[in-house]
Amino acid sequence: MKLEILGCSGGIGHGLKTTTFLIDESLLLDAGTGVELLKMDQMLAIRDVIITHAHIDHIIGLPLMLATIYDQHQEPINVYALPEVIEALKQHIFNWTIWPDYTQLPENKPIIRLHKINVGDHLTVQGKKIEVLPSVHPTPTVGYLIKAEDCSFAFTGDTGINDALWPIMNQQKPDTLIIDVSFTDEVDELARLSGHLTPSHLAEQLEQFEHNSRILITHLKPGFEDTIMQQCRKLLPGWQIDRLHHRDIIQL
Repeated sequence: MKLEILGCSGGIGHGLKTTTFLIDESLLLDAGTGVELLKMDQMLAIRDVIITHAHIDHIIGLPLMLATIYDQHQEPINVYALPEVIEALKQHIFNWTIWPDYTQLPENKPIIRLHKINVGDHLTVQGKKIEVLPSVHPTPTVGYLIKAEDCSFAFTGDTGINDALWPIMNQQKPDTLIIDVSFTDEVDELARLSGHLTPSHLAEQLEQFEHNSRILITHLKPGFEDTIMQQCRKLLPGWQIDRLHHRDIIQL
């Protein structure tokens, strides 16, 4: 399984893109500003999109991509998300005011199909087995565990302290865990209020994790990336820990 990191930042700026992971050329995990790195033929190759939550940094690329490929698309794109996220997309994005309703266009074959999922669901998408994971965030949010053949990775989505996650991780034993650590320890209250982790929170959470997965940090706030990673490595010397970088290609 090939995982290309098109976006992994907790904000925007020169060279920074928000959460967008491309899996094996035709599956998108979230659709942030990283979608703009895709060429036309790559956008046309996308068949499915799985979304963690409705915050704009994770969905903004979806309506823009649909408008770009509208005249050339051959098959509808399947979008999977929580019912609340589907409703948010329909009410606030595809509503003819903010953006055309691509669930209705073109009339004979709409360009997207929206599919509701729930925590605990198991999907099969493009031959991959996908489990919908619990997340803790101010808006309804999920993570995903994705398996293909003999490899797997888990993505927490945006999450704060999430004790429900670890029994699943201990059972499933993903090869790689991609986890949100957005803030430094100096802003603990802000992290808790906004539903994100700090390095200290991560250290506490990993005390519940019994499998020696590779840990990759994502969603770091711009300007604080080095400090966050220094704090993570100091607190977690026994873990294989690194951060995601834009345009990383991870072969699982």
